Amino acid sequence: MDQELLEKIPEVTDLILPWIGMLISIVLFLWFKDFATQLAKGLAFKHDPHFQEGDLVWLEDEPATIIKIGATQTIFGIVNGRGMIWRFIPNGEIHSVKLEKIVSDKIHYDSEDEEARKLKKLLEDYDRKQDVQIEENKEKDVEQDTKILDLLTKVEQEGVDIRKLIDNLRSKEVRTDAKPN
Repeated sequence: MDQELLEKIPEVTDLILPWIGMLISIVLFLWFKDFATQLAKGLAFKHDPHFQEGDLVWLEDEPATIIKIGATQTIFGIVNGRGMIWRFIPNGEIHSVKLEKIVSDKIHYDSEDEEARKLKKLLEDYDRKQDVQIEENKEKDVEQDTKILDLLTKVEQEGVDIRKLIDNLRSKEVRTDAKPN
């Protein structure tokens, strides 16, 4: 029996070895595929011009700093109540987390009261400018009215009929327009 078993071992080995080789090849292929995917995502994130090491970002609604962008994982520094925490995120999962870049945190938005005060000031300035313009126009109107009254007084004193004078001026204009140049 031992002799028969020893004779069968090479046959069984010849039968099993190709299957073991195939299983090892499949495992290595799947491992390499996963590694290559992680590496490609890491390199894509590393070469993304929007995110660089040292940038301030929001990571899952917490302010963070990008410490290091590696080939397979990225390290974020988060300061919270527990101190400075480094969070390691595999680059394959970086696209599934909420990541936002802080462009500027120095922006100040006016409250409704501030906006209302600004609008009120603009309207008051506009009203003042309009009031000045109205006063200037009133002065010009008074000057024009005075000139017209002076002319009418002179015309009445000389006894000239205004309608005849206007008709004479019109007829002169017609004659001037009719003359060939």
